[in-house]
Amino acid sequence: MAAEPDLSRIRTWLARPAARPHECHRGPAAGQHRQGLHRAGRGSEIAQRTHNAIPSNHVLEAFEDLDELLDDRPDTVQTWCDTRLEFLAAGIRAEDDAWVAILRNGSRRRRPRARSMIITQLRLVQPFPRERTAAYTTLRQVTRDDITSWLSDRPNRVHEASALRSLFGVLKKERLVFANPMRGVRTSGNHVSVPIPLTSQEVDAVATAAEQDPALRVVVALAGVHALPARRIRALQLDQVDLPGRRLDPADSNRPLDDYTAEAITNYLAHRRRRWPNSTNPHLLVNRNTATTTTAVRTFWLDRLVNRLPVSLDRLRQDRILEEAAATGADPLPLAHVFALSAKASLRYTTAVAQSVAEQT
Repeated sequence: MAAEPDLSRIRTWLARPAARPHECHRGPAAGQHRQGLHRAGRGSEIAQRTHNAIPSNHVLEAFEDLDELLDDRPDTVQTWCDTRLEFLAAGIRAEDDAWVAILRNGSRRRRPRARSMIITQLRLVQPFPRERTAAYTTLRQVTRDDITSWLSDRPNRVHEASALRSLFGVLKKERLVFANPMRGVRTSGNHVSVPIPLTSQEVDAVATAAEQDPALRVVVALAGVHALPARRIRALQLDQVDLPGRRLDPADSNRPLDDYTAEAITNYLAHRRRRWPNSTNPHLLVNRNTATTTTAVRTFWLDRLVNRLPVSLDRLRQDRILEEAAATGADPLPLAHVFALSAKASLRYTTAVAQSVAEQT
């Protein structure tokens, strides 16, 4: 059985001088250690005092579980809205705030959404009012033609349409708009681009950037050599990497481990042992927030890591698949087997290779 948390240590930590010592209350178990009043931990103070090696959000969760947290931290969602949506008319901003409130707090038929999901939805919706509602004072003025004409040229229209459905669906249910302009709107798949190989200059720039960070070098190897998508890179676990046997087994697709990837993983594991020697996280890639947990790194962390590269992970992956397609004579079957692609995706790459060969001849 796990040992009970030592509340006396927590309260000793809280007893240090603070900016507002008058904020006090009796703790739920104060009598176990001492009689009298003690102060709840202020979120901003805890985050400031937490040691750099320990993620403050984990400490905050512990205080919250003990009912010892007074969260006075800034509202990051509200700050994001105030900063990024200041261009909206007052009426549209009020409608947008009503939507965000439902996403955050939920309703009888809607469960609350995580902060990351709310920010993602806001990012997807933001371009529409910026580009199409400059002359509007309320979203009641938006028509179906406004939405369909705007979505027709959007490269990410499927996800943007989903976010708009959420927005107008909530506003209609809350009776803030008379009709839902998304009703009946159909969106096909996103525009499919033709994969293009990397230039020699881009390859050199990627190699140079990868040398600056052991984690980034592993990501470049997994995407550029093994063509793993971002979700599989984040989910790759230590027991799926066999360095002595030179095998890599992501998603039950056993494949040989090349020298570049093996060296990158070996150097990263040495860095990981120095940085987080006591980490028991089963995933290959860890960071400051996940080293003390068993969860995979978040998408945001990986995106920020690869921002140092001159090209995206998708471009690295596409270049590797195109290389394999050219080596196999543009045959979609081995391509689908090696990289776990669908028939449609395999044909997309083999067609691009065939067209490139035809243009050269």
